[in-house]
Order: sequence, then structure tokens, then C-alpha cells
Amino acid sequence: MHRRAWKYFLGRGSCIVVSELSLVMTEGFPSQERNNRGASLGKREWASLLEACVGFLLIMVTVWTPRPLQTRLFWISAAWLVACTVFALWRQGFPRFRLPSLKASALMIASGLFIAVLLMLLAAAAGTLHGLFGAREPLRHASGYIIWAIIQQYIQQTFFFARFEQVTRNGILAGLLTALLFGVAHLPNPVLAPVTFLGGWLLSELFRRYRSVLPLGIGHGLVGLAIALSVPDHIQHHMRVGLGYLRYMS
Repeated sequence: MHRRAWKYFLGRGSCIVVSELSLVMTEGFPSQERNNRGASLGKREWASLLEACVGFLLIMVTVWTPRPLQTRLFWISAAWLVACTVFALWRQGFPRFRLPSLKASALMIASGLFIAVLLMLLAAAAGTLHGLFGAREPLRHASGYIIWAIIQQYIQQTFFFARFEQVTRNGILAGLLTALLFGVAHLPNPVLAPVTFLGGWLLSELFRRYRSVLPLGIGHGLVGLAIALSVPDHIQHHMRVGLGYLRYMS
């Protein structure tokens, strides 16, 4: 991309634009760690920070609320995320479609597969390997989880990371903040909370470099399935978080 076009996108706040809906299937542009803007936040940065704070608050309230109210809060949270995305796209316009790097995508998916296989081999050696909880159709259950993992990566990277990157103007710091929120959202699960913090930081770093959500989501899904198969249910409580983890009954 030419320098003039790159500067134009920076001037229009492209951190969110490039990282929005199209990045589920596309590769965006690497972030610029340094720029000539001052340290003060503008209206768009404050708006982005508000969007992220409200989004995270809605997610936390949802995971700590019992059903049936939890279902309503889930859809309210989803509506907020979609509305913020649509508004950002309406304000800035759709980014140019770009295919993700096949080499980078293959590397991310292969890394996730390697970690997943390693976890299951260790679990088999330790005698903790087991089937998926409540899965009468394991393939369908696993496919659904991978789709959910892709959605989680979309939320983590294109909603939270992109906004933190715009506010802090520092991709590394934005990745750490995003990973912290990702880990907190998985409390009090003693397995998922630390794994999602460390894994969330690594995934944000990969997103910062390659700007592609789909391979990250697939790798995330493979590792998540491996954890579900490898860690005993009485510890990870069927991968539940929040109130669901505390109310788990074996």
C-alpha cells in the first residue's frame, strides 16, 4: 500500500475500520506503533473506549446472571457489539477486501493443531482423556464450538483489541489489555482464566501482525476442544465460566 494511502487511513482512524467485519475473512494492514499525534485522546478515542467498556460490562453481567435473564442479556450484549460495528463501518466506510496470507493462516492453524494434539497425548498418558460432555453427535458439537471460537476471536480482536489499539496507540499494550479482559471474563474457572490470558495475549500479538481472525478462531477452537477432552470435568466444569462454573454439579 502506498504511503499516501496509508497516512490517509491513519488520519481517518483506521485501527477500527480495518479491524471490523471484513477481517473475519480478510487480512488487514499492520498497525503503526508510532505516529505523530499527541498523547491526548480525541472524541473518537473516547467513543471507542466507551464502546469497549460498555461491551465488557455487558459481557460480565451476562456470565454472572442466572437464566432466563441471562439469555436476554446475551442478546443485548450481541446487539451492542453489532451496533458498534455497524456504526464504525457507516462512519468510516468498508475497508478494501484482501485475502489473508495463506502461509500465515496455515502456520496459525497448524500451531493450534500441534498444541491440541500435544495436550491430548499428555492427557492420554496421565489417564485423564475423556469424551465431550453431553455430545451425542461429537462432530457436530466440535464444529459448533469452533464456530463459537471464531466469534470469540472476532469479539476479542476486532472489537476490543482494535479499540484499545486506537486509544493507546500501542499494539503491544492493547494486546495485554485485551488479554486481561479475556482472562477476567473466564473467571472463576481455574483452567480457562490463566489459559485465556496467556493465549489471548498470544492471539492478539498474531492479530496485530497478520490482521486475520479466521485462522486464529480455528486455532483457538482446536485448543479449546483439546482442553475439554484433556482436563477432568470436575476441574474445568465443562468449560463453564462465571455463575455457571459456581453452579456446576457433576
